[in-house]
Amino acid sequence: MSVLDKLINPLREFGPWSGILYIIDRGLEAVSPNLRLFVYEIMVQPIRNEPLAPPRWVKSLTFREIDRGDPLLALMPAREEVKEQRYKQRAKCLGAFKEGKLIGYIWFASGAYQEDEVKCTFVLTASAESVFDFDLYLFPEHRMGLGFVGLWNGANEYLRGRGVRYTFSRVSRFNVGSRRAHDRLGWVRVCTTIFLKLWRFELMFATIYPYFHVSLGSNRVCLKLRPNALAAVKLA
Repeated sequence: MSVLDKLINPLREFGPWSGILYIIDRGLEAVSPNLRLFVYEIMVQPIRNEPLAPPRWVKSLTFREIDRGDPLLALMPAREEVKEQRYKQRAKCLGAFKEGKLIGYIWFASGAYQEDEVKCTFVLTASAESVFDFDLYLFPEHRMGLGFVGLWNGANEYLRGRGVRYTFSRVSRFNVGSRRAHDRLGWVRVCTTIFLKLWRFELMFATIYPYFHVSLGSNRVCLKLRPNALAAVKLA
């Protein structure tokens, strides 16, 4: 692939604005993994009262929480210190199993979620009826077919049984496949955030308060999440 193609293809795939941001991120990361430009869409989607897939499609799947110390954690690609930090903030990991084999998982945080890619804490204002989901992962051999729908169907039942009405998540603006998959689940955008990471320095722009923030050292920005007016209507 020529240099020109590498520049043009992101513009075609993501659009002019997002394509330029993607090119900047790739250029920064090529210099150092500590230089990045993260563009997140913060979304909210409803927890349905009905199944997301016909029972006959997902009858082979079972679900259970994966607790701290479980040997299955070694199969997950996240760094060990990241997984430990998730348990320290009391996040839950729900595993999906087929014929007793782990095929995927998703994490949930209640009350607040401390992001591990950037120095941001997402605070849930309606903490009694919402969660923040993150790191939805399907092992490569299960990404075709009904893997995604099956995992979300189990997650939907798990959350509904705990009185959760909706779940927030953040998706990279550059992850087209994930955004399309979530579109089918009825999600609504709450805000967009951009994080420029330059080693320990981070600059944030967001479409919700505080709109702009500079992080030096270990200080984190807090973003309070609530369904906006449009989302509230669509999720009701």
